Amino acid sequence: MDNNTKLMSIVFNLEENPLFTREYPSDIIMFQTFSSIQTNTPIWTPAFDKSIFLTALQVSASVPLVIKLNRENNATFMSIIITSTLATYSESFPSPIKFNPDEVISISTNAVGTVNITLLGYEF
Repeated sequence: MDNNTKLMSIVFNLEENPLFTREYPSDIIMFQTFSSIQTNTPIWTPAFDKSIFLTALQVSASVPLVIKLNRENNATFMSIIITSTLATYSESFPSPIKFNPDEVISISTNAVGTVNITLLGYEF
């Protein structure tokens, strides 16, 4: 590593449990809003030769619909089914989902409605 590189880390103390360190905490937040049907719309394009490490996500929708998060070649890695109006879904992953270098995250939906999506993670 050169002198200009800084590794990010957070140290946690869970009361009586041992101290542990999580390297590269989420430092990138991607937010998008859509109001029409989406078909493989890119929502996170990493910097050149970097990989995305997805640590958490949150979606909300104004209508019931299916949201598919896709990786390279339109391969779905997560489907989220919103079953009621104005519902929200969120998930924090215990281990980051790692993507290949230069791999883009895209979104597809199956209905018209306002969709808000927030992705948290980092690139390395």
